[in-house]
Amino acid sequence: MGKRIIITVGIIVLLYTRLIGLTWGLPYPMHPDERNMANAVQGLNCDISASKFQISDCYNPHFFAYGQFPLYVGYAVVGIMKFLDGDMGLPIGFQEATVALRIIAAASSILSVFVLLKLIKFLKIRAKSKTLFVFAFLLLAFSPYFIQFSHFGTTESLLMLFYSLVVYFSLKKISSDNEWSRVDNFLLTFFCGLAIATKISSVVFLILPLVSTLWKITITNKKKVVQDLYRFIKFILGVMLVFVTFSPHTIISFPEFMSSVSYESSVALGAYLPFYTRQFVDTTPIVFQLVKIFPYALGWPQFILALSGFVFLSWKNKYFNFLRFSFLIFFIPTAFIFAKWSRFMAPVFPLTSVFAILFVYKMHEWADVIPMKIGIQKKLHGFRIRSGMTICSIFIVILPGIAYLSVYQQPDVRFKASQWIYSHISPQSKILSETANVIDIPIPPPHFEQAIEQYQNISFNFYDLDASPVLQKDLNSYEQLADYIFIPSRRIFMNHPLGTYPVLNNYYQRLLNGSLGYEKVAEFSSYPRIEILGKTVFEFPDENAEETWTVFDHPVIRIYKKNSKLKIENSNQIQNLKNYKKINYRLTTNDYQLLVADIPAKWEQGLMFVRGKKDIGGLDGMLFVFPESSKKMFWNKNTVSNLDLYWINNDKQVGMSSLPSIEKSNQIVTVSSPEKVNKVIEIIKE
Repeated sequence: MGKRIIITVGIIVLLYTRLIGLTWGLPYPMHPDERNMANAVQGLNCDISASKFQISDCYNPHFFAYGQFPLYVGYAVVGIMKFLDGDMGLPIGFQEATVALRIIAAASSILSVFVLLKLIKFLKIRAKSKTLFVFAFLLLAFSPYFIQFSHFGTTESLLMLFYSLVVYFSLKKISSDNEWSRVDNFLLTFFCGLAIATKISSVVFLILPLVSTLWKITITNKKKVVQDLYRFIKFILGVMLVFVTFSPHTIISFPEFMSSVSYESSVALGAYLPFYTRQFVDTTPIVFQLVKIFPYALGWPQFILALSGFVFLSWKNKYFNFLRFSFLIFFIPTAFIFAKWSRFMAPVFPLTSVFAILFVYKMHEWADVIPMKIGIQKKLHGFRIRSGMTICSIFIVILPGIAYLSVYQQPDVRFKASQWIYSHISPQSKILSETANVIDIPIPPPHFEQAIEQYQNISFNFYDLDASPVLQKDLNSYEQLADYIFIPSRRIFMNHPLGTYPVLNNYYQRLLNGSLGYEKVAEFSSYPRIEILGKTVFEFPDENAEETWTVFDHPVIRIYKKNSKLKIENSNQIQNLKNYKKINYRLTTNDYQLLVADIPAKWEQGLMFVRGKKDIGGLDGMLFVFPESSKKMFWNKNTVSNLDLYWINNDKQVGMSSLPSIEKSNQIVTVSSPEKVNKVIEIIKE
């Protein structure tokens, strides 16, 4: 009876973690891959009665970033939903397609838990207590990666399921304690084929059956080598058959498929650098994954246990070693790909959970041995140590997962921010925001009853700012015009190195530190958190994770308002200029007394709000000193004096420009150095 209760409660918990908030973000397309897959499902059709019927048009998704298998299953799920709702004749809606894809992801994630439990049992690691079994189940149920990918209508949950199955059957194949049956061979063939039909890069999964075949050959009669290799060839042919059956347009529409593969490969390998991959520039393989991905996908407690399991579990156990190989053969090549999205590592996340569970099981065994070695009664104290260790492990390991559920237990953070915007920002306000977000805020939340305000939205292309003088000039104008500035996620300001994108970084530094003339009036986050009685007890800020871990389902949204107290605050900054280091500098035949700006904060301040030499103690101007020579650009934003600029490289003047005050020009004026310089002198013209 007790076992049935545990199983029933466990299944309810598992279903809850996978299905709660499954409609998050709808009806809006918050995840680009999910949106593309949903659009492909909407476009599936096959009109065999058409006068110009062509097989290449029949259920062709015209989308080949992934295989057709998940799209066809999604199409079937939509059909079931429509049948139950009684609207079979109506076109497929975006929301229906998205929900169908999320149902597939959630179902795959649920099945993965049972596959992994079976895998652990196969490894001869059986729980010696109900508490230990509960630990394994809860760790899998509350793993953050399982929870997140269950709520994305993409391929990750399917790939995790298929890789776990391939690992299980490959392990079974090398076992001397189990007979390899035809059913096992069929299932391994079938799941490998489905994996490739889900995503073509899953062909790497075939390495495990190959290795298990070679492994088996080394421990069997050498006369069977030819027979075993012949069976493996039949296995590969079977995989190809399953693949073509469930992803037929990969062959039928081969030119479309190859065009997509070419584009996706160039993005993944870094041959083509679209704006959404800039976070990977100059990153270190393996280190990036171990710092930016695994601690967040697993949660730090599980990540530490998994590392410990990988290192400290027996290296003489062939099953453990095959698990290590299964992890490394996927992890290492993927880690060295230029694009290092969290989803690329998804297939091996479940294996890391297995290592964490196995390590806790091993610690459970050590709890039996340690008391005996130090002379404590084994039965009593070993039991106490084991039980305490397991209960403590359960509590600590599932905390990140419980917290992550909060992302889907509450309204989408973009809905919260939008409600605030409609309530606090006046109609027709000018809003400067960032282009290339999946969805731009504000957006009316579902069932929103308040009047929808109209704003003058400026969706600005910050990605090309450094490369475009036109955009730089436009931005200067928008800074003056905007009433509010939105930062809808971390995608831009955290992803562009200072040395490569100085203009972009200068803008964000000035915005964040207040010198741009805006102050932060609201910030909305939905970090994974645990609340008790409405108060946050634990919170797990994860904005520093690889960006796709946060920006699609729980980005941080920052709202800045133009600061009406700017002139008063900047009068203090003018006083601070008097504390700068001073230098006598000879320029041609004239000697000038100058303030020295030699750090970024001083470069940003410059001579803003200085009305004459008297404001800086009678000095002539400012010397800007930069660590290296490069093209420099100066503008007259907040500059109320007329200036002469001298461009200097290695103490040699290479040019001169005049910069009028903002009050004289009545518009932002930008001047650039004629060539690379490492010093710039601004002289105040009285």
